[in-house]
Amino acid sequence: MLWSPHRHKDSANKALRAGYFLPTMKQDAIRLVSKCERCQKHSSLIHQPAEPLTTMLSPCPFTQWGMDIVGPFPLAAGQRKFLLVAIDYFTKWVEAEPLARITEGEVMKFIWKNIVCHFGIPREIISDNGRQFQS
Repeated sequence: MLWSPHRHKDSANKALRAGYFLPTMKQDAIRLVSKCERCQKHSSLIHQPAEPLTTMLSPCPFTQWGMDIVGPFPLAAGQRKFLLVAIDYFTKWVEAEPLARITEGEVMKFIWKNIVCHFGIPREIISDNGRQFQS
């Protein structure tokens, strides 16, 4: 092989300048890179098609919330390593709570304590449909 695939990003250009050419060189390189785990993990390119952002609109405060789980983080006091976050789409008000483990019960307690008791029953809660949010 003329060059190692991870030596330098300009190796293919050097080969072309030296006079080497294959009609399928570009397609071969694309296929090789798409199968290379190292290239996929450490590439600076975004490998996802661009999609336009959609604005989430809510008719009034505290009726539509978005929820997600963030983490794991390094362990904090009480073995907490996750953050359960909810944001109101109208006011952008954030409620968050660190948790040691994420279960359906913990999520339901969070919704009751941090949303329902403070702001009333929301019309809609939007999540990524993880198993903790399905009850």
